[in-house]
Amino acid sequence: MRGAIRHLRAREDIVFLFIGGGPKSAAFREAVEREGLGNVQFRPYQPRERLALSLTVPDVHLISLIPALEGLIVPSKYYGVAAAGRPAVFIGDADGELARILRQTDSGVVVAPGDGEGLAGEIVRLREEPEAAARIGANARRVFETRFDKSIGLGQWGEVLGSAGHARPTIATPGLSAGGLRSTCPPC
Repeated sequence: MRGAIRHLRAREDIVFLFIGGGPKSAAFREAVEREGLGNVQFRPYQPRERLALSLTVPDVHLISLIPALEGLIVPSKYYGVAAAGRPAVFIGDADGELARILRQTDSGVVVAPGDGEGLAGEIVRLREEPEAAARIGANARRVFETRFDKSIGLGQWGEVLGSAGHARPTIATPGLSAGGLRSTCPPC
């Protein structure tokens, strides 16, 4: 990722925003500061009630997964990104689950880990082709509504539990109607 940040350092119209942190965030922040990369901003974790705002601020979201973890986890941040109707650039295994979803649904693009130039190119393309970015974002929202909305997930869990020999549970959650209509809470 730092390769793309370096590559785009002269572009005043592209800024990398990192919200929150993780095990490598302090080292990443120190490297960015040491290299004088002024096109990066860091913000702390935001309260849950501001999550929708945090997800709609960026024009494009970067999602990464170490290829060795493919098959063990799926980056959960994708679901909030899709709910917000934003394109995703996935940095990870091109044959992984999220990469397949993005390609099949045209809701994002995939870049190989370590390909800073490729990542920079995709970011620039999405910046310079706002119609494409809008189409990809709309596709992401449609994917969320038809495959990943909370009511759909709860229904799938109910089916799994029912097929395991248990009586199908009645699942009631805030924001869902008794008829199973989708929640209107954007990143729920």
